[in-house]
Amino acid sequence: MPRLSTRYIRIITHMFYLLMFSYLVSQRSEKIIKIKRIDRFIVDMKHILLWTRLHTFKDGQKEFIDHKCDFINCYLTVNRSLFSDLRYFDAIVFNVQDVSRDAGDLPSTRSLNQKYIFAANNSADNYPVCDHRYDDFFNWSWTYRTDSTIVYRFISTFNLHGEELGNHLQWLEDMDPLDNFQKTQFASKSIAAAIIMDNCVSNSGREVYVNKLSRHLAAYNLTVDVYGKCGNNKCKRRNMQPCHWRIRKNYYFYLAFEDSISVDYITTEVLYAYDNNAVPIVYGGATYEEFLPPNSYLDGTQMSEGTLAERMYAVITDPELYYDFFRWKNHYSIRSSLVLNPCRLCQIMNSKYLVGQRPSYKEFRKWWNDNYLQRCES
Repeated sequence: MPRLSTRYIRIITHMFYLLMFSYLVSQRSEKIIKIKRIDRFIVDMKHILLWTRLHTFKDGQKEFIDHKCDFINCYLTVNRSLFSDLRYFDAIVFNVQDVSRDAGDLPSTRSLNQKYIFAANNSADNYPVCDHRYDDFFNWSWTYRTDSTIVYRFISTFNLHGEELGNHLQWLEDMDPLDNFQKTQFASKSIAAAIIMDNCVSNSGREVYVNKLSRHLAAYNLTVDVYGKCGNNKCKRRNMQPCHWRIRKNYYFYLAFEDSISVDYITTEVLYAYDNNAVPIVYGGATYEEFLPPNSYLDGTQMSEGTLAERMYAVITDPELYYDFFRWKNHYSIRSSLVLNPCRLCQIMNSKYLVGQRPSYKEFRKWWNDNYLQRCES
């Protein structure tokens, strides 16, 4: 009987160890075969070569991820040797400064389906394209022009809910007047106009207009104060707040004069006025009613310096007339936009319809600047 008990004990002990061993093995096996989920970007990556550095774009997908784009399957690089052949890139982007300078450094081979994209962060008047090799060279354009393949704006309009209203605005015809509290914000103004200029000789000739306007305003005992390198009033670019405060406190108008005259070219110059409770006087090549709220500005391109001075005097001496220029603030806000928005680039690279087409700017130089012959001669 004792032998039998000992035998059973041994069997039970062996079974216990066997079960323990099986349990440990099963646990270890679970750890070995457990699959960890890995998030990967989708396979259909669009490789975009920046022929030279453009704007402040970083290599890789970072631009698209950081801006939380709807499409992030685009890859930027300046490495021309990323592939063994340039034709493997889905698109090649050329910036306006290089294109305007010369045509000596261009790809030697090109795929039939590859997109050559002209990208501009400055005006056609400042950077005309002169070399004939660029005619019938680009498939797409990425500029401020409203007829570009990829359009951006220097400024955008939002409603009071913060929703961007896009490029084709239907402005309100009857805007609410300012209340008494809003009117008190203009009580300290006493000087006709200001302008900040660091480029003293411009293609637009704005400095000439400013000088003539100043002479006409003098007849009404009104003045224009010039800030920046071109005037006696200094503004530090690293800290513009003191200048902004002066515009808000002292000036009725701000001369939002562009340094060049180009179709659809309207920069953030107007924000010096709009952000600081001054009425902008615009001077450029844009069709301003498409970009700015009605009766929120004066257009210097539509009147002589003498007529403008007379109009400014009439507005300054009639407070209610002046207040009407700010009715738009009860309905809209105007802010700076992202120039060369990478999200739009990646979005269009994912458009099968647009990618499948093979357009070309046959007369690119004329499209970009219809006055290119005279500008290139100068």
